[in-house]
Amino acid sequence: MPAVNTLAIYPVRDVSVLRRQVRARRLTFFLLVVLGCSLELCYLALYPWLAGRGAKVDPLRHDWEQFWPGLTWAYQRLDWIPYVNLSWFPWHGLLYGHLYPLLVLLGASLFCIWLAVLAGNWAGRRILIRSTLYLGPLFGLILFFSILFAVTMVIAPLSLNELTRTMLVSGLYGRMVEFYYLNPYIAHSALLAHDPVQILLNYLPAQPSFTPGSVGPLWMDLSILIALISRSDPAQMILSWRVLALGVHIFNAILLWNFTSNQKPLQRLGVTLSYAWNPLVLLVGVALVHPEILLVSFLLLALFCLQRGANVLSWVCALLAFLVCPYALIILPLLFVFALRRASLQGCGWFFLCALGMLVVTVLVIFLAYIPYWKGWGVIGILLNLRDIFWQAHAINSLDAAILNMPVHLPANLSWLILPQNWSLGALTIIGCYLFFSLWFANSIETMLQCCGWLLLLWAILQPLYWPCYLFVPIVLALSSASRKTAWGALLLMLGALASYYFWQWPDVWTGQGLAVIGIPCLLWGWCIFFYATWQMALGRSNQPLEDDNNSPTFPIEHPPWASRPY
Repeated sequence: MPAVNTLAIYPVRDVSVLRRQVRARRLTFFLLVVLGCSLELCYLALYPWLAGRGAKVDPLRHDWEQFWPGLTWAYQRLDWIPYVNLSWFPWHGLLYGHLYPLLVLLGASLFCIWLAVLAGNWAGRRILIRSTLYLGPLFGLILFFSILFAVTMVIAPLSLNELTRTMLVSGLYGRMVEFYYLNPYIAHSALLAHDPVQILLNYLPAQPSFTPGSVGPLWMDLSILIALISRSDPAQMILSWRVLALGVHIFNAILLWNFTSNQKPLQRLGVTLSYAWNPLVLLVGVALVHPEILLVSFLLLALFCLQRGANVLSWVCALLAFLVCPYALIILPLLFVFALRRASLQGCGWFFLCALGMLVVTVLVIFLAYIPYWKGWGVIGILLNLRDIFWQAHAINSLDAAILNMPVHLPANLSWLILPQNWSLGALTIIGCYLFFSLWFANSIETMLQCCGWLLLLWAILQPLYWPCYLFVPIVLALSSASRKTAWGALLLMLGALASYYFWQWPDVWTGQGLAVIGIPCLLWGWCIFFYATWQMALGRSNQPLEDDNNSPTFPIEHPPWASRPY
């Protein structure tokens, strides 16, 4: 059932209204078909860069092509660069060879998605009567192209680089448990020098930022399942991860459609399109599987259950999100307090039962998740891993990394501020202060959406470690909320995340990319908010009617006291 009875609000007075809705649906359907086909061509044209164009020896790509011998011919035919003479382009040396077409393809895909979102929002504003019936075929078309894009990424070629490390390391953790009977949280990978996955990882430079503690025990359990399916074949392991990500991505699109039917009924087509067809989610989430795509599922489930009044079930989904990515701990206090606040509206008895049930569920879920890895680890090991996540010792891709690698260094008496450990403490202080005020102000689903999105945006922006997958959840939450300014910031940071994906295709890693992928989007975001606020103030003053000063009230406006603010 639709969340809003649009038939009661907009009664049918004329058959021509329904005819206009049918015409709007047909036009939107045609536009989405054209834009979906264009996006599919863009994603197919990305195959040469997914295959690691220019890499001479790539054992992972060799294993993948041996596993899919029929697709090797297709990969060769889709490598369109040799058929185009690009030597006339003046950026040839600046952008490291033939990498600049990657920017063109990413820009074309974003332009197509922008047009699709405009078409979806236009249809949502015009199809108001029986909207579920009329918008159903459009959502079916979105879902069909989402499956097509995800399948395109499942069978896409891949190369051995830093962005594929997550899949390989996660598979290695599962093999540690299944075949070698080791605890991945305490065992060292040097013990598995003969393992085929570890042999592939040895081709990559050592990366101290990715440790077993950076993923939760639920993701470890999925790694064991993938290891059981793939056995000792790295290519089959990659395929298993991608098929899992495909299913999760489609589930997220369906869940987002149902969640926004109550939250943003007029823009749910555009919000679903922004996620389901997003090149960042498809490239980094499906082709290069990261645990954040599963984090989106559990957080959306938690919010969906809160929207329906299932407080305890929502808390269970929030705990599962924490067990996938432990840094989701920063939003758990907000969800816990909001669920208790909702329960308190139904009386003291229901509040007590809800609080007791959530505490019992917390102990039970945490115990069942961590007990398989308890031996040799214990509470001290769990706390040390959480410390490594929130008190980071290395800086990569972030603003901190860019400042550390600047040619002009800070004075000696200020250089201690930009050390990763001290930078992490400053970031946690800012996040903690924002969380404290969010606990007081979040009294509705909409406010909580904005607070959760801001918390995760602050985490992605301020931490010394930054990866494009950190933007998955903030993008979904920002687009689902009614705040236009938050959505602007999330979309600008999404552009920065795609730029980070592009920079990691360079032969030499750019250590100062944090200024481009975080600093410039935040700067543009601030200027957009400034000019928008200035325009609104000017427009408001020009439209304000002139009144006599004698009619203005002579008494001050009284506000309720701070402590008496209702829940």
